[in-house]
Amino acid sequence: MRLGILCGCGHLPEIVAQACRAPLTALVFLEGSQPFPSEVPLLQASLGSVGTILQFLKTHHVDTLVLAGALRRPTLSELKLDATGVTWIARLGKRSFQGDDSLLRGILALLEEEGFTVLGLSEVMESLLAPEGVLTASAPSPEEQEDIATGFSVLRHLGAADVGQALIVQQGLILGVEAIEGTLALVQRCASLAREGRAPLLVKGAKPQQDMRVDVPTVGIETIDAVQAAGFRGIALEAGKTCLLDREAVVQKADACGIFVVGMPVAPA
Repeated sequence: MRLGILCGCGHLPEIVAQACRAPLTALVFLEGSQPFPSEVPLLQASLGSVGTILQFLKTHHVDTLVLAGALRRPTLSELKLDATGVTWIARLGKRSFQGDDSLLRGILALLEEEGFTVLGLSEVMESLLAPEGVLTASAPSPEEQEDIATGFSVLRHLGAADVGQALIVQQGLILGVEAIEGTLALVQRCASLAREGRAPLLVKGAKPQQDMRVDVPTVGIETIDAVQAAGFRGIALEAGKTCLLDREAVVQKADACGIFVVGMPVAPA
């Protein structure tokens, strides 16, 4: 295996590069990502430079890819497509105008046609996915467990429509749903919507049709910081389908903030 990482935004790409089990061959830093020092060949490229990216990967004999980090979805006019990019957009067809899940599955299929094997993060890193159970010293109350169940019920239906991976729930009410803005912005937006009494919760999980090789829901230290700043009570994650970055540090920070983190088994919709 000759592994390459397609790097998006955030700290996840560097964490994967440092901790992946397979030897790393090349790095591609996509638009908006923050390059980090590495001993392997690297390329900085815009999302529309498909031909350049493919040529770089093949020149370095990469045969296996992992996608790590968030990507801002640009408009077609922002993409600055090269010739190969134009061909890919044409082949993606209506997927280019659908939800993220549909688009990313189409891109995976095209990468596979180019001869690459695309792996999920859990296949190259150990202990990355959130386990089932309470991970912190603090645990959700029975009333908060009811809020969590409500949150996941709504999230499954939204996910089936390819909308979002997170929501904020308080006292049985949905304060906000993640759309294109991302989880941190969702938390910040809903801070002003909180009601008196039992504090809001962040609920996060995969879409029912989620391809675990791309766009896997992820929580890290920044999430804890945002939840604390918003005055929320805790975070419920879908066990086995949500990435928990630097688990030990996240749990320590959550305990220090009095926030619970719990991994929940979620039944199919």
